Amino acid sequence: MLHVDDLTVRFAERPIFDGLSFRVAAGQRVALAGRNGQGKSTLFRVIMGEQAPERGRVELDRGRTAGYLPQDVAPPEGDETAVEVVLGALAEVRALEAEVERLTGLLCERPEDEGVLDAYGRAQARFEALGGYDADARARTIMDGLGFTQARMDTPLRQLSGGWIMRAHLARLLLQCPDLLILDEPTNHLDIEAREWLLGFLRGFEGGVLLTSHDRYFLDALVDRILELELGRLEVYHGNFTYFEGEKAVRRERLRSSWERQQKELKAHQEFVDRNRSNAATARMAQSRLKVMEKIERIELPPEPPADVRLRFPDPGKSGQVAFRLEDVGKRYGELQVFDGVDLELQSGMRLAVSGVNGAGKSTLLKLLAGREAPTSGKLTLGHGVRLQYFSQYTDDLDGLAERTLLEVVQAAAPPDPPVSLRTLLGCFLFTGNDAFKQVKVLSGGERARLKIARMILQPGNVLVLDEPTNHLDVHSQDVLLKALQGFGGTVIFVSHDRQFVRDLATAVLHIEGGRAAFYPCDYEQFRWQRAQAARAGAVA
Repeated sequence: MLHVDDLTVRFAERPIFDGLSFRVAAGQRVALAGRNGQGKSTLFRVIMGEQAPERGRVELDRGRTAGYLPQDVAPPEGDETAVEVVLGALAEVRALEAEVERLTGLLCERPEDEGVLDAYGRAQARFEALGGYDADARARTIMDGLGFTQARMDTPLRQLSGGWIMRAHLARLLLQCPDLLILDEPTNHLDIEAREWLLGFLRGFEGGVLLTSHDRYFLDALVDRILELELGRLEVYHGNFTYFEGEKAVRRERLRSSWERQQKELKAHQEFVDRNRSNAATARMAQSRLKVMEKIERIELPPEPPADVRLRFPDPGKSGQVAFRLEDVGKRYGELQVFDGVDLELQSGMRLAVSGVNGAGKSTLLKLLAGREAPTSGKLTLGHGVRLQYFSQYTDDLDGLAERTLLEVVQAAAPPDPPVSLRTLLGCFLFTGNDAFKQVKVLSGGERARLKIARMILQPGNVLVLDEPTNHLDVHSQDVLLKALQGFGGTVIFVSHDRQFVRDLATAVLHIEGGRAAFYPCDYEQFRWQRAQAARAGAVA
């Protein structure tokens, strides 16, 4: 279906990729992998015709269509509601709907006009064939799966946050249903429930899928092939993400062995040349050996994978047995009651995942625990000896540090004996090389979030309240943070939309739904099983 042949793109004389060729067939689910800066988003733009390659071709089979979801979408300028923007994907349906209405009006005026009657019949038949009558229902079903409430569907899209704007554009693309879906980080703004819905949708999608994502669980459950971009070349792996990680290590070791053998061979040739080039009797042989060396295609080793750094938090010190006590706690904003009557005692040392759909009140609860907001009813008590650290990607506490470099920020937070070198720490969160000397004021929102996580690891505290700490991290950085939190001796209360991260970290779950909070003293998979059993029992009853 999609044919990419000998594709080459350069940026300022530097090849982004050189001679890429691959295929994506109908029904295939393919992930594009690679470190940041390897050209994944550039490749997507070239495939969609938004950027011209220096060489090569990109072709779709005749009659096939492709749809693209970029990482960033500009906010709309008009007053179209979210559902109207989504329905905009069906341009022909909307045009036919207007035409049917126009022809209906003409028929009322000229009921005997056969030309109008014939045109009306053709427009009506085409409208029905394209599913025009249930277009609105299909759009709302998709939007519901991605977490939109009916009220949010009917809100002007420009009034919604960037995350909801991205969801609307994803819904628009899914409604359009092209033959090939090209999705650049589609899970970034989705909670676990919406990711599960999207996973089910893509599994049942008849066309091809080409995507990038940092959600390991999502990739493992969906894709059957990995294309890795590295050093401008493409390596193909037939399997899911877990297979890719294991096979990549095996291939890297084989490549290193081949490189070492080649280096020995080249060294032997060079030694022969050096011994014989100045001797008239053997100079011709030395020259011949040089030509042999020139014809050898050099093996190039890719960059070493990120070191398996194990970060540790400073000793958090002891707190009392109870970290938080909530007694009949409620929170409302004006007429909106977020939750009410929450009675809960959170024990020190637990790793608690706070679960629930978007808008259920997860972030609000974390703000209450962190002391950033006060409950509107009830009583919330902080445990004895609690020293709290709060992370939220939406709360920026770096504003006073705008002129400082990243290295200066972490140096100021570091204890006398930091758990790892500060440059290594920054590297773990995707700040490599000269990034350490960037000023805070030039960082994007995602980069500021990563810097805050790096700084947090250096600061003491025995209770961590973390709101979506994984959102802007790649797979390696997620692993680094996960291992640090697993080894943390204090209490962790967190929200994350990455199912594998939650599954590997949580020892208990607090689920918020319908204004109530239910505590499950078990891991995340056991929590899901208990919820599924309760749902079945309710369905039977």
